[in-house]
Amino acid sequence: MEFKYQLQKYTGRSSRHVCPQCGKRSFTLYVDSAGEAINEIVGRCDHESNCGYHLTPKQYFETHPTEKDRFSFDVFSKKQPLPTKIDHIPFDLILRSQSLNNTLMDYLKKYWSEKELQEVTIMYHLGCTKKREIIFPQISMVGLCHTGKVMQYDKDGHRIKKEFDCVDWLHSRLMRAQGKQSSDFHLKQVLFGEHLLSKRKDAMVAITESEKSAVICALTFPSIVWVSCGGKNGLSLERCNILKNRNVMLYPDADAVDLWSAKAEDLKSICKSVRVSNWWKSEPEGSKRDVADLILAEKLKQQSESTTIGQLCQWLHEMGIKPGSVIINV
Repeated sequence: MEFKYQLQKYTGRSSRHVCPQCGKRSFTLYVDSAGEAINEIVGRCDHESNCGYHLTPKQYFETHPTEKDRFSFDVFSKKQPLPTKIDHIPFDLILRSQSLNNTLMDYLKKYWSEKELQEVTIMYHLGCTKKREIIFPQISMVGLCHTGKVMQYDKDGHRIKKEFDCVDWLHSRLMRAQGKQSSDFHLKQVLFGEHLLSKRKDAMVAITESEKSAVICALTFPSIVWVSCGGKNGLSLERCNILKNRNVMLYPDADAVDLWSAKAEDLKSICKSVRVSNWWKSEPEGSKRDVADLILAEKLKQQSESTTIGQLCQWLHEMGIKPGSVIINV
């Protein structure tokens, strides 16, 4: 029988390892059907843009052929798992944490009024922790909270990173508070902002990589439903199946345009229409900026000088948005 392997599923920080190339704790190992890792160097770094390390089992066994005998060889695809009950976060926890009192909102107050920030906080149910980290909850179309991404930002609006990405999850914290493992929580992630789809069934949907970008875009173009898939590799058919028969615009980061252009072709089997924004056309080669960076740069420019209608139309063109098709908050 043919050997089959898969990347280790995320069950918390213990399931992410030190990358042999960049040295960061962002490495996902390949495991066999029994969950045994092949080797500490066989896997993929989650920092694909910055590192790019990826050694597949096939590549490893080409130089270590005798190692195959150590592993279980059930074919993953033929093993039908039993349906698992999906766990959810009690919604009263989301409502109790909902607040402007977080470090990201501190930064955004430079560009938007407290009223506007309060409105977007309520819309997405954005929360905060005692350490003033922001919580980006993942709420489904039927109003159930699956988890929440917990992040800390500095005074310049940049995500704080240390020896590993300082991203935590609400379900992990909930399990730890109960003395349990993160893997005890049966998680199924959904799009950030998914709950807004049922409220605005005819509106265009735009997808960004990061939750922060979705919030900033929603503040700027409120007539569009902005959602986030959580990263360049989060644009899966399973997660996007909720977008059936919707008009969708994709806003990849500048370094993920090719990847998302390919993903757009897959999404055409689900969505009514799919386009990839050309906001990145003026970006220099090697840029890793996202659409939120473009918006904030424009906001800063508007604060220092008046903007003409012509300049505004040019900016909309760069964003891939037709003038007159959206409401803009400037």
